[in-house]
Amino acid sequence: MATSETQTGKIGSPRVKALVFGIVAIVILAAVGTGGAYWWHQRNAPSQASAADCALAQRIIDEAQAQDKSTVMKWMEKMHDLRKAQMKDGYLGYQIARYESSIAAHLTGKGEAPTKAGLADVSAQANSHCTAVKRTLVFPPLAA
Repeated sequence: MATSETQTGKIGSPRVKALVFGIVAIVILAAVGTGGAYWWHQRNAPSQASAADCALAQRIIDEAQAQDKSTVMKWMEKMHDLRKAQMKDGYLGYQIARYESSIAAHLTGKGEAPTKAGLADVSAQANSHCTAVKRTLVFPPLAA
């Protein structure tokens, strides 16, 4: 009678090899998943503006408060030129341009009037570009 000896639990056994292979596969998949998640986050994160860009954005927001119906259009042209010449982060510049347009629509009554939700969105989007420099842009509410 022939007896077969099974190798359960020994280093060279098929079960141990399969277990080691499984652990190695899980570690590799976790590393690839972590790297992929990091890449995805970096790819989809908002651009980060410089301190100078954020300071310029706040200056434009502050100057908007001093405008009235007679000055707002000329002011918008001046701010457009200033943003194009000095602001490096175009995504922050776009949000500030949205704010300028809201101010103009509010003051002149032309175009779509800004809503509180729309202005809150502009504020949140603009501030997402200034987090690296630890700057919070303050958007005052529009006067009635």
